Amino acid sequence: MSAEKLVSEFVKEAPPYVVGADEQSKTMRPGVTKLLQLATNENPFGTSPMACEAMKAQAPYSNRYPDVRAQALRIKLAAKHGLTPEEIMVTEGATAGLGFISEVFIHPGDEIILTPPTYPSYYNYIKRCRGKLVEVPMSEDTLVPDFDQVLAAITPKTKAIYLCNPNNPTGTLIDSDALHTFQKKLPEHVLLVVDEAYIDFVEDPNYRTMVDAICDDVNLIVVRTFSKLYGMAGARMGYLMSNREIVDYLQRDSTGFCCSRMGLYGAEAALDDLEFQNMTRDGVRESRHILVSCMEELGFRIWPSHANFIYFDPMCDVQWFADRMLDYGIIIRGNFKKNRISLGTPEEDRFVCKAMREIIAGIRK
Repeated sequence: MSAEKLVSEFVKEAPPYVVGADEQSKTMRPGVTKLLQLATNENPFGTSPMACEAMKAQAPYSNRYPDVRAQALRIKLAAKHGLTPEEIMVTEGATAGLGFISEVFIHPGDEIILTPPTYPSYYNYIKRCRGKLVEVPMSEDTLVPDFDQVLAAITPKTKAIYLCNPNNPTGTLIDSDALHTFQKKLPEHVLLVVDEAYIDFVEDPNYRTMVDAICDDVNLIVVRTFSKLYGMAGARMGYLMSNREIVDYLQRDSTGFCCSRMGLYGAEAALDDLEFQNMTRDGVRESRHILVSCMEELGFRIWPSHANFIYFDPMCDVQWFADRMLDYGIIIRGNFKKNRISLGTPEEDRFVCKAMREIIAGIRK
């Protein structure tokens, strides 16, 4: 029997997840001697050295399972965020946490509101659980949600609203007062999921995370990751924060072990590595300045970035532009309405600027 007859309709309809250029296209470009991966928003400055040492120390004990509930890490995260350990669930990357949320809360036919353009994985999780997508597009000028329109889209069937803040792929940031006010207007049958994967790059010291709104009678989940600031994308470490009741239900959906032993100890150490965190923030700030200055010089449209990537319009076909960047060995995103490029090191971004200038000069001859 063909496997096609055995798999679910969701899998048949689901497109493959795009992470950048595929291996074949990488090797087909003549003259490319070095590939620069700027499509996946990784930390270009490496991994927290303290995390590396902790993971190395645990490698010989990989025959032993990790702590099922990651209690030591939860205690540390609780102290960082002003919560209790019972209000935190450690997951194998933020994406695994999003999967738990969907499996626990979305029933067939539930309406889930998204504000595109936003993180593509939300769509797959919602469809997998047979939720009904309700899209309230962002304004093309500001690329932030219109909360009046979102509130108007809520019905008795609305189960959840997913917001990414700062938003992926646009890098734009929702005003924190507006977001807190919006949350207070939600009816009690609606769950608000706020994905703060990139919030560590927000530079306003007065910006209020939605963690501040977590309390017993609020249906709110905040999603975080160790992939960006701490440079642990390959270690797959993330966590969810909510009230105790919600976390308890999420924990029931867990398969048992939340993450790898090495990732668990690495994450604990990464929280203490302030030197690496500050170095990453400083490097991201410098790299962003280099690329933004170049893009402004070339006449690109750029949306304000509060993350470690930039969403921009090169004023030409975005897929064509991504392909031309690949001619230089630079992998960026060309599968959104506009282009998205992750920040590299300052040296890498100077090379990116050189490539962009040559591409645009070729167009304008």
